[in-house]
Amino acid sequence: IAIVVCLCAAAYAEFDKPEEQGLYLDPHMMAAMCSYGTDIGDKMKEAHDVCSASDEAETRRRRGKGKRGKGKKGKGKGKGKGKGGKKDCTVDFETVMDFFQEVWDRKACILSNAGWLDSEGNIDDSAIMSDIDSLAPALSNSLADTKDLCMNRSMDATLENLFASEEFGAHAVMPEDEDDECVPEIDPEQLLEVEIVLQKLAFFRCVHENFMDGCGNYILEAVQSMMMGMVDETTTVSY
Repeated sequence: IAIVVCLCAAAYAEFDKPEEQGLYLDPHMMAAMCSYGTDIGDKMKEAHDVCSASDEAETRRRRGKGKRGKGKKGKGKGKGKGKGGKKDCTVDFETVMDFFQEVWDRKACILSNAGWLDSEGNIDDSAIMSDIDSLAPALSNSLADTKDLCMNRSMDATLENLFASEEFGAHAVMPEDEDDECVPEIDPEQLLEVEIVLQKLAFFRCVHENFMDGCGNYILEAVQSMMMGMVDETTTVSY
């Protein structure tokens, strides 16, 4: 019933607006409409509730720590250059790893509670596809390629590709200075550790984007079908 009401409201909004304006639905509403009454919808709702409560508790704990007093500021030395006046050409993988790990930990709470990660934090693709199969057949069929599509995309999630992307300003014009050239030495084990986290993030971003694309098409098809039914009924009555 809720889905039908939402679809009717969306359809009315679409046809009540000027022609140049299209149908707009909030992403959260779209996801709720497409997963209503399904295993994946119930699991995600419960997981979000659990992790939201956990986040609130963590926020209160951090605020409590911040009120204990401020320590003295330390004084750093050096200007970022190594011996002989050369720039320090190292990569602080600890900072890089901490950043991506923090992002992953927030997402992992929900994914783990939804059953999409195993006990070791690895992706459980069979559980993901099983939950996708619980969606309406028209939608689940359009998402049948999720596993293969997202596994392939995640393989491209490397630090090199990440920082070469337009999002990180790879095409920005930078001043060329041969004296500033820097080729840092990278520890393969640390690099692998970072990229494993990157690939997990990329995989689930792909799952989300693929779902939202399929969901949007599913809703539009449902609206169009409903409107065609209304037109047919009107035509029949007029005769």
